Amino acid sequence: MSVAGPTARRRRLGATLVEMRDAANKTQRDAADLLGCSVGKIVNIEKGRSGVKKAELEKLLEFYGTDPEQQQVLEELRKAGARRGWWSTYGLPDWVKPFVGFENDASSVRNFELGIIPGLLQTEPYARAVHLTARHLAPPGTVDKRVAARMERQRRLTATPPLELWAVVDEAALHRMVGGPEVMTEQLEHLLRMGQLPNVKIQVLPADVGAHGSMSGPICVFSFADAAEPDIGWLEHPLGGNIVDDPKDVATMATLFDDLREAALGVRESARFIAAMVNERGGGGEHA
Repeated sequence: MSVAGPTARRRRLGATLVEMRDAANKTQRDAADLLGCSVGKIVNIEKGRSGVKKAELEKLLEFYGTDPEQQQVLEELRKAGARRGWWSTYGLPDWVKPFVGFENDASSVRNFELGIIPGLLQTEPYARAVHLTARHLAPPGTVDKRVAARMERQRRLTATPPLELWAVVDEAALHRMVGGPEVMTEQLEHLLRMGQLPNVKIQVLPADVGAHGSMSGPICVFSFADAAEPDIGWLEHPLGGNIVDDPKDVATMATLFDDLREAALGVRESARFIAAMVNERGGGGEHA
């Protein structure tokens, strides 16, 4: 299966350039000297974090001794990677665009959240309350677009093929009164509905689990349908987020998620736990 969106295509092009550079026995410094740029720029190109201009790609491929037919294939890949994703019109901050790009191209996501409901499972009122609270990070006039972008991201869960989501949510996120009682009750009911989708698994990490390996922050690991595409990790913090693409670090994140999944309530038990919370609030949280 071929890679889909521009983010994945940039990654594929970058990985291919690394293979060709190694085969030509050239270093990243050699490539940087050729283009008259920093080694950091070559690193970003090879990791798919930034695009490459047509003239730059031509120079690199000639330098690596690439045959004309392969050059044409890679030029098509470059053009596909340069296209703007749907999220480019929503005024999102630069740091979050790679995250949305990876999510858009992924076939599955493993996500652990501490104090907040995962973005893919948030209701519109809940998402709005989150953005309004973080007003220092969302300048005036941007909230509507950012909330709309979050709702658009969720379309992947019901697309064909759908995005597989495995979410582990800390119990604290279920108790935090985001947006007020009505908004929170609606959010909990929404979790029950989303959890009934065959491609969505939701587990609650109860407070009595005690200490665990991800108490310092959330975890997000993206996997892709194309076996040639390695998993990517994402670490978010109050001022932004960072891509994690070192295979050992990504593997550690995946192991941490597995530990959390094993410590959490099972999927059905989690649904009953959430339903009980809804019933306590006077909502309709009946669940088998």
